[in-house]
Amino acid sequence: MKKGLISLFVAAIVLAAGMFYAPQAAELKTFTITSGPLGGDFYALGGVIGEAARSVMPGTTVSVNTGGSVENLLKIDAGKADLGTSMIKLYEESLKAEGVFANRKPVQNVKIMMYVAPMPMSFFLVRADSPYTSIAEIARSKPKIRLLTSKKGSSPAVASENMLSQYGFTFDDIKNWGGSVSYVSYAEASSLIQDGHADAYVGPIVSSINELITTVKMKMLPIDQPVLDKLSNDGYMTFTLKAGQYYFVDKDVQHMAETVVLPVGSNLPDDAVYALTKVLCEKPEMIRNVHQTYSVFEPSKSAEHLKVEYIHPGALRYYKEKGWVK
Repeated sequence: MKKGLISLFVAAIVLAAGMFYAPQAAELKTFTITSGPLGGDFYALGGVIGEAARSVMPGTTVSVNTGGSVENLLKIDAGKADLGTSMIKLYEESLKAEGVFANRKPVQNVKIMMYVAPMPMSFFLVRADSPYTSIAEIARSKPKIRLLTSKKGSSPAVASENMLSQYGFTFDDIKNWGGSVSYVSYAEASSLIQDGHADAYVGPIVSSINELITTVKMKMLPIDQPVLDKLSNDGYMTFTLKAGQYYFVDKDVQHMAETVVLPVGSNLPDDAVYALTKVLCEKPEMIRNVHQTYSVFEPSKSAEHLKVEYIHPGALRYYKEKGWVK
């Protein structure tokens, strides 16, 4: 009899726990994640976040769609997505309708759930036997180079052109020299260079580009320090590539990076955002195992690079409980 009462008591506690989480699930019939292009790390990261969302939002239909850092902020602002992947520089520009968001209304319905990691950007890669030795040389010689970058309007494409502009030329200039600039998926970039239909790629090293540099011997044209200094004043980070991190990095070298963040809709229930923040921070291996870029994810730094007013109240509640935000 006592055992039966104990079992009923335990069942009641479990039921109560389930009822506690039920409101957040009931409030969200669907939860849409907008990530990055197929073959990229943002898409893989979106998939992992989707798994985490399903674990804390029982009964909610969770979907992961392709997108891009710029597009994601606009989709969340318009209520077409609930969470996305982006960069803090772009988020700040979206709030002010500046940069790539010029001539648009300022974004008003987006907050940030967490800072994830620095993402090295704008690797300028050419074949190992290429005659090009530096980005500055390309600026001077104005060759008919066939350049590839990521999808138009994506953060890597924007970052790449911002980097090249510090050398005094743009994508349009390359076209005026008789060259070409193609906005392609990472998988397409890999195939085009392997097949000899392109000369160079500028963007991040994601899974498909890892395949490229494994298949074809490549070299990196490093970004000069004065350019990195100027980019740092424009909202980008400077990040150290360690010797041996890639076979074409034979010594520690400074490189350009952006801060990867997870923007969310301002109107998302606090409890839902709190629960998702909590599970990602308490199971950090979920994010760390996505790709080398995210292996440095440190939950205690999830609020770094973020002004308090940027952070969604649900995430802020968790960070304050942990003592990570005062």
